[in-house]
Amino acid sequence: MATDMPIGKLVLFEDFLTDNVTDWVETVTGGTSQDMISRHGGWWRQVLAGDDADACALGAELAWEVDESDGLIFECRLQTTVAASSSIFVGMSDANNDVVVIEDEDGTLNTVATDAFGVLLEGEQDATWQAVGVQNDTDNTQAAFTSGTDAANTTTQTLRIEAFTRDSGTCLYYLDGALALSERTSWFRSGIVYCPIVSSDDRNTAYNADYDYIYVSAGRS
Repeated sequence: MATDMPIGKLVLFEDFLTDNVTDWVETVTGGTSQDMISRHGGWWRQVLAGDDADACALGAELAWEVDESDGLIFECRLQTTVAASSSIFVGMSDANNDVVVIEDEDGTLNTVATDAFGVLLEGEQDATWQAVGVQNDTDNTQAAFTSGTDAANTTTQTLRIEAFTRDSGTCLYYLDGALALSERTSWFRSGIVYCPIVSSDDRNTAYNADYDYIYVSAGRS
């Protein structure tokens, strides 16, 4: 009797050990830039000029559907040089070429993606990380992390999202290895095929957003 027994998990681990991240889509607008920097372990830098007209993103392929897995994990390790001027989104989106995925300049939430979920730092308002999302062009209500350390200049932090199909799309958010927010339910559409993406938008002060790694894993359907 033949049995379909898929082997292993789907795993993406980008450690930025080569100069050109050829499997990813690099998108920039304005005078910003992004590339690998010379730092132990391999780091990716997004450079924001601070003229309030620049943004950039790095997105992988659309290959991740929570309905087809036994749960999805997204994790990245990052830091910013100026937390109070940073607008950084990391997470999962339905498009890998949006230069801005989700941002909240001047208190007005702007969700460019049709479907996305992740973590946002909007430093001009508050240095607390927030859980954000959009479903079929309908925005979720933002939820600030209730525990963990706020973003700070040149301070490395690890953000982790665990996504499950239960309760119409449930997410758990972790900061530096500890649960940072009670679970979000009805948070995303689990039948959408997503990509991991990190994006930075500039405000009125120049800053660099640096990424040590991006990790995604899920069960094989």
